[in-house]
Amino acid sequence: MLNSPNTAKGRPKSLEKRTKILTSASQLFLHNGFVNTSMDNVAKHSGVSKQTVYSHFANKDDLFTAVIIDKCHEYRLDDLAHSHTQALSVPEFEEALQRLAVQFVALMHDPIVCSMYQALISESKTQPHVAQIFYQTGPLRTLIQVQQFIMGMFPSMAERDAFDYATDFFNLLKGEYHMKSIMGLYEPMSDSDQVIFAKQRCQKFLKILPARV
Repeated sequence: MLNSPNTAKGRPKSLEKRTKILTSASQLFLHNGFVNTSMDNVAKHSGVSKQTVYSHFANKDDLFTAVIIDKCHEYRLDDLAHSHTQALSVPEFEEALQRLAVQFVALMHDPIVCSMYQALISESKTQPHVAQIFYQTGPLRTLIQVQQFIMGMFPSMAERDAFDYATDFFNLLKGEYHMKSIMGLYEPMSDSDQVIFAKQRCQKFLKILPARV
């Protein structure tokens, strides 16, 4: 699995500039695609020097990885990574999954995320490594976090089984909306309906888990 993007050692980097670079890169990757976006383009669009871009990100793959991780952070999909090592009660376990469900459904409704999926599909045949970066940094990374979280609650569960349960969890949350959105058939739910949908799907998922003791 890919690690977080490397940053050059030395004096502390400006968080403001890094944010500008990520915002510009996200827009350029979305509108121009991975191939047609260069580090020069990102530097000009973000109003910084090319040297500044490289001081934060070693190459375009690192930058693309950072864009994906930043979006996951925005929707707090990493919360489970900080809680799965703690001993949780059953209610705490279920509450944590429910929070993640709500956050994930909101992520799936983000117009940038929907468009990013479409762009990746169009480029995947000629640039398979870009799709691999996206999968490893986004979906797979989150799947593994949920897998580990489930195993923390069910220590005797096999890793493969926990991974399958994690996959079931996200497939339930994607529902029909995700399939339609990647085909451009947007039928977004309201914010309140998203929460209701996420909680209902989470309850359905909890019913398929093994009996808790």
